[in-house]
Amino acid sequence: METTLARPQLTAGLAVIYVVWGSTYVALKIAVVDLPPLLLSAVRFFLAGAVLYAWCAARRRRHPRPDWRAPTAAEWGAGVVLGVLLPAAGTGGATWAEQRLPSGTTALLLATIPVWLVLTKRLVDGERIGRRAGVGLVAGLAGVAVLVNPLSGPAPDPLSAAVAVGGAACWGAGTVYGQHAPRPAQPLLASAVEMLGAGGVLFLLAVPAGEYGDLHRPDWSAVAALGYLVVFGSLVAYTTYEWLLHRAPARIVGTYAFVNPVVAVALGWLLLSEHVGWRTGVAATVIAAGVALIVTQRSPQERPSTEVSRTSPAARSPRCIPSGSRAAR
Repeated sequence: METTLARPQLTAGLAVIYVVWGSTYVALKIAVVDLPPLLLSAVRFFLAGAVLYAWCAARRRRHPRPDWRAPTAAEWGAGVVLGVLLPAAGTGGATWAEQRLPSGTTALLLATIPVWLVLTKRLVDGERIGRRAGVGLVAGLAGVAVLVNPLSGPAPDPLSAAVAVGGAACWGAGTVYGQHAPRPAQPLLASAVEMLGAGGVLFLLAVPAGEYGDLHRPDWSAVAALGYLVVFGSLVAYTTYEWLLHRAPARIVGTYAFVNPVVAVALGWLLLSEHVGWRTGVAATVIAAGVALIVTQRSPQERPSTEVSRTSPAARSPRCIPSGSRAAR
């Protein structure tokens, strides 16, 4: 896909998803101090999903199109599955993990989503892992090993780290599933369904976790952080991301995957006084480099060949990047 944006527009759009999505890890850290993590995520996604769903319904009434309709039962079912794998397990897992992990560490562990995406596509779709992506995959896993290795000094809480990495793996698997699942044709409607499904599941999971008994009047900072996550993290940044995907090469838009953790580490150090030691610095560098290699790996459809010319639609088709992060952030 050739970019149809002027450079200032592209820069402004990328700045939104770089900074806002990177800052959500800091907002999560502030919110979980006073709000139960599962209920926090449930309210966040259900509110954002309801707003998006209502907006899509209004758009269908004002601008009717033959392919724009309410979700079918199959699309609702697929949306709930995606909601569990992506927003609930991915971001919900990160929210739970941030009770004991610094926001920057959580962001670095979630930055491995492209690693799990590549592995899942290899296992499920049989997609060949290119040389660049292979090096990136090894680098990404090595960065995680550096970050959580208890033999090299004080390490992050192992259970929390495992939950964050597990959430990243679910995110990667859910992204691959989403490429095969039935989805509404109307823009944003699929993500609205996913977030509503995630919110409903998280409301139910909060019962056995005993979070309803932990409810109390939250501090204003937690409420403000929740509002920021709903409005800016799940609505403003997400719609900007969708807008960019239709107007810029997917590889460029996908750079958020290795910029977000750098932003999160920097903001955590600046705003929350989180310690940034050698372990975090090395892990950030290795993971960011690995994800960059994976994101910039061209798919076979993008490489020139004797059968497909450089100017054909197939040659210009964008490489798929983790769509799950769109709804979950």
